[in-house]
Amino acid sequence: MKLWKVLGITALAASLIPYRVNKDDETESTTMDALLWQATRRPGEGEDKGTLDISIGFKSPLQTKREESALFADDEPEAAVVDAPLTEVIEEAVDAAVEEVIAGAEDDKAGPEAEG
Repeated sequence: MKLWKVLGITALAASLIPYRVNKDDETESTTMDALLWQATRRPGEGEDKGTLDISIGFKSPLQTKREESALFADDEPEAAVVDAPLTEVIEEAVDAAVEEVIAGAEDDKAGPEAEG
């Protein structure tokens, strides 16, 4: 029975204790990540005390954080490329759906003429 208590306390601590703290010097914000929550503190301007945003949900410590510069890289187009096989699959699915809708519309047009 003590084993289950120890495992439960360990799991609770692992999910609530932050594993990563990031400080952004540009915006002076601080982000803390834990397995089950994420908190972001942004300082206020003037008399404003600032904001604290808390989001609850699973946050994987193995997931890498994407840099915004890589998403919008003008000088490195290869850095901004989205996974090509995934986009091809989505494009093929959209094309198939459009063709199906067009064929259905043509069948609807032909239907009343064939009856009359």
